[in-house]
Amino acid sequence: MDLEAAIGKVSTRGIKPGLQGILSLMEELGNPHEGLAVIHVTGTNGKGSVCAMLERCLREAGFRTGLYSSPHMMDYNERFLIDGKMIDDDTLLALLEEAGKAAKRVESDLGKLPTEFEVLTAMAFLWFVREKADVVVLEVGMGGRFDSTNIFPAPLATVITSISMDHEAYLGNDITKIAWEKAGIIKPGSALVTSCDNEEAYAVIKREFEEIQKAAGLDGLESGTPPLIRVWDQCRWDTDDRGLAGQTVGITTPYRSYEGLDLSLSGTYQCSNLADVVTVWDYLAKEGFRNEPGLDPGRLTEENLRKGLASVRWPCRLELVQDKPAVILDGSHNPDGIRKLADWLSAHRAQFDQVLLVMGMVEDKDRLSAVRHLDGLVSRVIITKPLSDRAGRWQGLAEGFEKVPAQSVEFVEDCHQAVKKAIGLAGERDLVLCTGSFYLVGELRRNWIEKGLFA
Repeated sequence: MDLEAAIGKVSTRGIKPGLQGILSLMEELGNPHEGLAVIHVTGTNGKGSVCAMLERCLREAGFRTGLYSSPHMMDYNERFLIDGKMIDDDTLLALLEEAGKAAKRVESDLGKLPTEFEVLTAMAFLWFVREKADVVVLEVGMGGRFDSTNIFPAPLATVITSISMDHEAYLGNDITKIAWEKAGIIKPGSALVTSCDNEEAYAVIKREFEEIQKAAGLDGLESGTPPLIRVWDQCRWDTDDRGLAGQTVGITTPYRSYEGLDLSLSGTYQCSNLADVVTVWDYLAKEGFRNEPGLDPGRLTEENLRKGLASVRWPCRLELVQDKPAVILDGSHNPDGIRKLADWLSAHRAQFDQVLLVMGMVEDKDRLSAVRHLDGLVSRVIITKPLSDRAGRWQGLAEGFEKVPAQSVEFVEDCHQAVKKAIGLAGERDLVLCTGSFYLVGELRRNWIEKGLFA
């Protein structure tokens, strides 16, 4: 059975902010999620990387881990992981059938079927409970306050990564509104670690955190105030960038210092995400797993942290899939993400004779602001169409490239043909950089997996 079609029969398409749908679904299913211990992560960029690092380190520590993330690159299965392994098709379909029946039962109360994301989230919670996950790392789908993952009253810890403009149609058209939406995951009694570097956004986060703790009577040291740790203020780090091989990072958190952490993820922008991860790790190691006496904080050792960071993998984040010429897939899909990608490219541009860019973005993103970060760093541009009904006038992306000669910008609608052409034009010392949308790089990644062509 086609999974996407099956999901479509028991859910509505699109986004409907609010918690009524997921709460109704979970109540119908017996509220199994109430037994889960979770770490909740939101932000505009970096939240997926933080989740991947946390999950890998916790797994190295011997915990049975669950990871729920979105969107998927190729298949829905990627969103559901236990101990780093994707859910199998049969289990996924069985969960869909069960959650789908519950969705049909609550349809009359909701006025329509729950959304696709609500159904998928309910499926994830069911699976994690049945698989007896010790700790579940939850990535917010969008925003936070009204996201379907936001139904846990007391996470082990919460994380808010960087905040920038994205999803303005749903989250608001200024940074303070977006920050307020992200701050919705803050809970009384739960520590908050953040790498938000925007002062206006951080002011909103800080105010929300303090008001929530005060309302719960947790605003004094004697009553056990959970910490708010902004890593830009309370952590220090330095890095030896090894290019696509990752980086070696020294980092100091409010709790302790580490030298020479081997991080397998590339890009110095990952250091603030790493600071989030290590600070959460140190906090839980020191304070223990409050209200989760069955979890042993003694497992949160430096050795397990090091092993996890050295072996973490997160697809389509500066991912090298072919060599000579180098082909990189990167799922940067908004202006801030593309800016960070451009920073990496600028630092490593000298090692490539040419950079051939294959790029496609959906029309509802701020595409022109995004591509201008790459303008002047690339030699040739091939604009292609993401596999999404939101692609719209996909050719309009070219308007952002003002420094690339017009004869070096072309259009190839089929993304596989676009990459094939770029590789054909590239020499051994060139880089083919594919970016712009998860819908694009996920489809391209399928090609390398199916052909076994990873570098």
